[in-house]
Amino acid sequence: MKSTTKNLIAVAAVLVVLGGALAVLKLTDGKDGGSSSAVSDESISLISRQVEDVASMKVSNGKGGFTIVPKLTEEAVSSGASSETEKVSYVVQGLEDLPLYTSMAESVLGNGFSLVATKNVGAVEDLDEYGLKTPKASVQVNFRDGTTFAYSIGNESPGSSGSYYMCGKGSKNVYVVSVDEGIFSDAKDFVQKEIFSLNDSGSAQGTTAAPEFAKIALSGKNFASPLTIAKNSSDGQMYLSAGGQKYRTDDTAYSALVSALTTVTADEVAAVHVGADQLKSFGLDQPAAQVEFTADKKTHRIRAGGTKDGSRYVMADDVDAVFLLKEDSVKAWASVNLYGLRSKYVYLPNVADVSGIDATAGGKAYRFEKPRVKNEKQSTEDKTAYDYTVTCNGAKVTYDPNFVKYYQNLIQVQTLEDSAEKPKGEALLTLTYRFYDSKRAPVTASFYNAGNRRCLAVVNGAAVGLVTEKNVQQMIADTETASKNGTVQTAF
Repeated sequence: MKSTTKNLIAVAAVLVVLGGALAVLKLTDGKDGGSSSAVSDESISLISRQVEDVASMKVSNGKGGFTIVPKLTEEAVSSGASSETEKVSYVVQGLEDLPLYTSMAESVLGNGFSLVATKNVGAVEDLDEYGLKTPKASVQVNFRDGTTFAYSIGNESPGSSGSYYMCGKGSKNVYVVSVDEGIFSDAKDFVQKEIFSLNDSGSAQGTTAAPEFAKIALSGKNFASPLTIAKNSSDGQMYLSAGGQKYRTDDTAYSALVSALTTVTADEVAAVHVGADQLKSFGLDQPAAQVEFTADKKTHRIRAGGTKDGSRYVMADDVDAVFLLKEDSVKAWASVNLYGLRSKYVYLPNVADVSGIDATAGGKAYRFEKPRVKNEKQSTEDKTAYDYTVTCNGAKVTYDPNFVKYYQNLIQVQTLEDSAEKPKGEALLTLTYRFYDSKRAPVTASFYNAGNRRCLAVVNGAAVGLVTEKNVQQMIADTETASKNGTVQTAF
């Protein structure tokens, strides 16, 4: 008997086993009567069609299932491509409005509509023995010509990872096939978990550049009042505004905040196309925290709701899906507060901007004046250099090191903890900083006894936290020393 005749008989047997729906089986690969591919246990083509023939693939499984359908790409739509030349991607039906893993859908479809078996188990009496009575997945491929290909996937085949038992609809002939694990997924598993990845590609060398954040606004139930972080045009530093007050941001906290917003990846897609009731159940109807930010001239918004097993429900931009993210990955913006975000320094002005300091302590007043004169030799077109002189109450004070060390000790004082208490009694020490820029108002920092060896620091009338009484007493002593042109010791 000729080889071609043997092959036709073998394939015809497969057709009888799987039913009339498999009438599209590939019968031969030969040309001009040449030899053809033999149907064997090593490679049994159960159905051979082109992906362009597929109208849809419906999958039912233990998680619910999904239907994959072709969708014209934006490129094809914009170019008006004909049906012969159009480019398509593959998406999950009903989720076309969401960012999807199209490559995952293509892989599931590609493995699902054109099955190749590695073994023909043969006709079996009990399909339940192979997990095919209550299958792990049931698949129906619908082709454009109206034909269908339906089959079931049962238990995993022992000794062959990724291989499962399969039989056609209405058949008891069992095969071993390799399938894409995505066939056991839920529809929402196709939704992209990468919410943000804002790092821009840099030079031709493949470097990446961190995005530039112009503004970050924080609000929600976790915040007593909305907070805004923006760059100060005068010094280029990031400042935090809240309740009418302005603070320098804490460098470490701000860096963590930016990092948490630059790359945001979910661990799980909790739900898609959520209604009002679901939003409430996720705590997203009134978010615990919301961050809206502008980076590289694009504005984004993330909302954080309730928690579940150490993770938090999150929604982003206009994507109609709820994600679960580990609390550690969102706490930099979802669980932070004003005190955590702002600088712990009581007040930190640049010495080059300060024209003088008025200090009051123990009934004594000290007026430090710091006039400046342009240094012609050291100045450039881009930067002006100055020479400074200092006096206190009219008496000369050596600028460096005496005044410089004194100034450094003043601005190095940091708060230990937050405090909302009101100042009591008279201030132990008051420092008023004046500036060369006449448009810049003076800033006053005062320190009040708060008991327990602590002092309340107040800047322009707003409490900023508690400092140690030792620090305050040291600043008072340093003020007296500097006023007499003495050299203070580095205290902090």
